[in-house]
Amino acid sequence: MAGQESLDPDRSMWDFIAVELHRQRRLRGVSGAQLARIIGRDRSIVSRIESGKIPMQLDHAEIIDREWDLDRLFTRLVSFAKDRKEGDWRIGTLAEQEARATRIRMWEIGLVSGLLQTPEYARAAFAVGLVSDLDRAVETRLSRQAAVFERERPPEVSVILNWVVLEQPVGSPEIMRAQLAKLLEVGELPHVSVRVLPKEAGAHVGYDGSLKLLTVDARDMAYSDTPHGAGLVTDPKDVLDFQVRYDRIGVLAAPTGPSRAMIQDAMEKYR
Repeated sequence: MAGQESLDPDRSMWDFIAVELHRQRRLRGVSGAQLARIIGRDRSIVSRIESGKIPMQLDHAEIIDREWDLDRLFTRLVSFAKDRKEGDWRIGTLAEQEARATRIRMWEIGLVSGLLQTPEYARAAFAVGLVSDLDRAVETRLSRQAAVFERERPPEVSVILNWVVLEQPVGSPEIMRAQLAKLLEVGELPHVSVRVLPKEAGAHVGYDGSLKLLTVDARDMAYSDTPHGAGLVTDPKDVLDFQVRYDRIGVLAAPTGPSRAMIQDAMEKYR
């Protein structure tokens, strides 16, 4: 089937589901159109699932298991795929997806995004955590940055920073000045937007935590950045929740011009 040659069932749970669905369908001599009628959808949905363009939905998995007497095979696979977190064999790591993304949107509540950090800022941020090898952690972060920004065709990047990011010192005043200068420099790139959410915005949905949205192969996924639940999210319904949160934060953020002025003003405080 067209598109299946690009799937990697050894690394991706969703790719495995797509390949197995195609195998089970061919095994039974069922056409894509016939399977579409079974799940109550049109033929294009089956094609997109089998080519890995969209994930199988749980209700479709339940119908297929029942109709083909598969003892909850696809129901279990879809449930496992939805529950797995960053670094598993479902979708790879966050860094891998960043390196492939054509669009990256980020909301940062307390720190400069890792993709925009200077080496000194990154080291200072890592130093207050539980990182045992600072050199390796900083090197890994810089490698992630290079994979995104040093590509021949870098992605469109939109960043919204909470005002706290500018006010909260991380490292020395010199480190902070250099970091803010880098934000101004990166913000001048034609494919990068850096905006600031001002203090005057008050309470908002962004206080639920930092988030990242990535567009990879024309499919959106999200990254939830919490200490005990960080992970990539691919289910369309869950991703939509992240998109709504990001859009609501974006409405409150200052435009790029005033945001640059806010960053420049903050730099003066670190002399």
